[in-house]
Amino acid sequence: MNQPSLETNHNVRVKKRNKILWSLGIVLLLVVALIFFISYKVVDTLLHHPRDTNVSYELNIDKTPYEEVEFKSLKNDNTIRGTFFPANAGVKSSDKTIIIVHGYTSNRLVKGRTPKLVEHFVPKGYNVLAFDLSSQGKSDGDLITLGLNEKYDLLGAVDYLKSKDHAGDNIGVIGFSMGAATSLLAASESDDIQAVIADSPFRNAGLFLREGLPFFSGLPAFPFSYTSTWMANWVYKVDLDSVSPMDAVKKMQDKPVMLIHGTGDQQISYKNTEVIYESLKDNPSAEVWYPENTEHIDAINHYPTEYFQRVDRFLDEYVGK
Repeated sequence: MNQPSLETNHNVRVKKRNKILWSLGIVLLLVVALIFFISYKVVDTLLHHPRDTNVSYELNIDKTPYEEVEFKSLKNDNTIRGTFFPANAGVKSSDKTIIIVHGYTSNRLVKGRTPKLVEHFVPKGYNVLAFDLSSQGKSDGDLITLGLNEKYDLLGAVDYLKSKDHAGDNIGVIGFSMGAATSLLAASESDDIQAVIADSPFRNAGLFLREGLPFFSGLPAFPFSYTSTWMANWVYKVDLDSVSPMDAVKKMQDKPVMLIHGTGDQQISYKNTEVIYESLKDNPSAEVWYPENTEHIDAINHYPTEYFQRVDRFLDEYVGK
């Protein structure tokens, strides 16, 4: 009986090996495609979060007039919608205004914090402007960019106030979460913002996504944290690593900055604010408060008396001084 030749055996082994390699290659391509598809879905969901359009106010101060306003973002020409509350300053209009900047998945109400701020500051002689960032609340837009484009919404709000009598003469900003990061970014580019209070900001949006993705999505950090930030840049032109408050504040070594971050924050660790504050180490007008055991943007609820004492002192000193 004829035995297979050595050459025949070799050819059979080569064919088997090539078949295995081909199969492994197909499996690898499918795995890579699945990773990028999942990363795309994560980013698409992140940047297209459903809107919260409930912007009704229930205020506990009597006869508080307010005006629904519109202005243009300085990016993409989006129409930004908000509410302007004039100060209780008698017959004379106030020249001091506080702009409130909300966070991700929120709107101008900042999940109930805006009414508290209005009730506190309007009787003290401050105007208050609260508005919906692009793609949130009732403002135009279809893409949330974690501060990359939102800073232009805030700069548009500043331009609007500058055109409104003397309301834009002295401007302070209070931002929460993503709005805190946005406030720091905008303040680093605007001399018209005299002082900024940043409550619970992230230090860098790309780092925030990479660190927080397992918590928010349940996916493992590797590889999804990296493929997701890459996908945001490639598909949507949203370079999250360029959204960097910790770098932006280095340009604000002479601008008053107050940082607030609860040590119990599970969404954005207070370590983010520690890094931002380190970038402000040469700024004599920078200060930080770490309210103990306080969750995300909750210092105003957890320590209301101390919160307003600190914020009052800061704004009274630096806005319209």
